[in-house]
Amino acid sequence: MARLVYSCRFDVAAKDGIENVLSTYRDWIIGHYRDRQDIPDFEFEPEVAIAPKELPDGHSLTCSPYEIEDERAVQIHWSHPDSKDAGLRWANEIRVGQFGDCCSVEHLIFIESVKYNVVPAKLLFGSPRVILDICAKVPVRIGEMQLRAEPYPLGKNELADMLRILTSEHRRLPVVLLSPYARGDLNQIDSARLALNLAGVAAVVQARNPDLTWDFTDEVGRQLSCFNGAARIYWPGFSKTCNPRSHHLFLGDWIEKVGTGWAALKIERTIFEVAAFRYVPDNRIADLIRRVQSEERRRILAEKKEKAEEDFLSEYERDLTRLDDAEKKIKELEAENANLRCNQKVFFETGTDKLAESEETEELSPTSVSAAVKLAKQKLKNLDILDTAISAAKQSPFNRPYDVFTALTHLDKFVDGWRKKQQETGGLLKYLKDQGWRRSSMHISVTAKGKEGHHYKFMYQGKKQLFEPHITIGAKDPNSCASIHFIFDKDRSPAKIVVAHVGKHLPNTKT
Repeated sequence: MARLVYSCRFDVAAKDGIENVLSTYRDWIIGHYRDRQDIPDFEFEPEVAIAPKELPDGHSLTCSPYEIEDERAVQIHWSHPDSKDAGLRWANEIRVGQFGDCCSVEHLIFIESVKYNVVPAKLLFGSPRVILDICAKVPVRIGEMQLRAEPYPLGKNELADMLRILTSEHRRLPVVLLSPYARGDLNQIDSARLALNLAGVAAVVQARNPDLTWDFTDEVGRQLSCFNGAARIYWPGFSKTCNPRSHHLFLGDWIEKVGTGWAALKIERTIFEVAAFRYVPDNRIADLIRRVQSEERRRILAEKKEKAEEDFLSEYERDLTRLDDAEKKIKELEAENANLRCNQKVFFETGTDKLAESEETEELSPTSVSAAVKLAKQKLKNLDILDTAISAAKQSPFNRPYDVFTALTHLDKFVDGWRKKQQETGGLLKYLKDQGWRRSSMHISVTAKGKEGHHYKFMYQGKKQLFEPHITIGAKDPNSCASIHFIFDKDRSPAKIVVAHVGKHLPNTKT
C-alpha cells in the first residue's frame, strides 16, 4: 500500500507560469535519466500523452494534458524503484494548471513496498530538487504568503512583519524560527540547508541578534518564544494565547545533545508528516480534469449512439449516470475527510516528542499572576514571598503569568548557584540579564526614590524596608506589563530572596 510522505501546493503568479513550471519538470526528469540512468538521448515532453519508450524496467512515466477554453492542466505520474533499496518504489504525482494569470502546482510523493522485507525504510529526503528550482526561478505564493528557498533574516525592521505573519489567519504554512544563543553565537542548525529542504512547505526565519529574540519574547511571552539557540515551528493558527505545546519547541541544549543533522531532520520530518496528512487537492485543477473527462465520456457516448443497439445505449447511459453519481459521492467524501482532518488537529497538539519536548508541564502553566505566585510559593524554596506580593498579584491583570513564574524561578536558581559558590551576590544583575530579563535593575531612580519612595517600602522583619531591586516584564499598560520587587537577604539562614511585590508597575515619575 502506497503511503503519502510528501505534499506541497503553491501558486506561480504569471500568465506563462505553466510553461516555466513544465519546462522545469521536463529538465528534472530528463536529467534523472540522462545522468543517473545513463540514457544520453532520453527525451520527454510533459504535454504529450505518449510514454517514452526507453524507460528501464520498473519505471513508469505518463502524462495527461487537459484543456477547456483558456484553462489548461497537465497531470504527470512518474514512479521508479529506490536507488538503494530495491524493495521500495517512489511515485510522484504532479498536477499543474493555468487559470488566468495564476499557475497552480501540486506535487505529491508516495512510497510503497514492492518486496516483503521487514526492515525500516530510510526515508532521508527533503523537497524535490524541482521544487527548489521553481522556488528559485519565480515568485511562489501560498495564499497571501510568498515563499523562497532560502532563509529570511529577522532584523529589527522585520520584527513587526514577523509578528503580523505569525498571527495572520490567512497563513497556511508553518514558520520555523532559528534563534541565536544568548552569548551571540548563531543557531547551530544550517538555516540555508533547512530552507532548501523545506522549500514550498515552510518558511525558515533566522534571527542573528540575541537582543531581538528578547524583543520577540516581550511580544509573545516566554512560553511561546524561541531563544538561546532553540528552534521552533509556528504552525498556522498561532496566537499569543494558544497552547505552547501546539507549536513544537526544540531547545538549544537538545540540539547540541543530538547533533544539528538529526535536529534538522526531526524538524523536516515533523513538517512533512503534517503536510502530507493535511493535503487537500486544488479544486480548480480537480474540477478542470473532471470536466474534461466528463466531456470525453459524452463524446464517446455520442459516437456510440450512431451505431450501438438500444440495449447497449441504455446500459452505457446507466453506467455514465452511476459514474457521475460516484464522482459526486467522492467529492462529498473528500469534504467529509477534510473535516475529519481538521477535527484530528488535537492529535498534533497533544502528541508528545520525548526528545524535543519542552520541560514545562501543565502543572507549571499558571493561568493568572495570582496562580503563578502561589505556585512559586509552593515550589521555590529559596524565595520568601510576602503577603504584600500575594495581594498585589491578585490585583494584577498581566496576561503572561508564566513569565512571572519563570522570573521567580530564575531568582530561586540564583540562590542555589550562590550557595554553591557559582554566583556572587554582586552578579545577580548580570545573571538576570543573561536569562533575558533586560529590564531588570538593582536600583530605582533617585527621583522615584524621593517622590514615590513610600511605594517601594514594605514591612519585612518588623520594619519598613526599601525594595529597590526589580524585574520589569513587558511594557505599557498593566495587561502587558508587570514588576517584581525583591531583596537578597544573604545574612539570613538559609539565605533567601525576599519578594515583596508582584504585579502592576509601581508608581514612578513616568506614571
